[in-house]
Amino acid sequence: MGVEVTAPRAIVEKHYTARILERKDLSEDLWVIKVDPGGPFSFKAGQYATLGVEHEGKRIERAYSIVSSPYEEALEFFVELVPQGELTPCCAARSPRGGLL
Repeated sequence: MGVEVTAPRAIVEKHYTARILERKDLSEDLWVIKVDPGGPFSFKAGQYATLGVEHEGKRIERAYSIVSSPYEEALEFFVELVPQGELTPCCAARSPRGGLL
């Protein structure tokens, strides 16, 4: 599973393949993931990144607020399960440590 991370920046690359470094389940339907963005990634507090996965031949993307500090190398996101959603059920089942986003 590849996760694409995008945000406003002055780099020609639009997407990176991110690697999940850590996943912490906070409840049955809420978890935090820490990812290596897969390339240089500058952002300001309050900005978001688009996370996406390939699922059944289709790319599914959603915007998530970045909850980590701009001074940290890894990015952190809170993810809430939307049972009837397209993206979070895929992520819930496929986001072990070392997985790709």
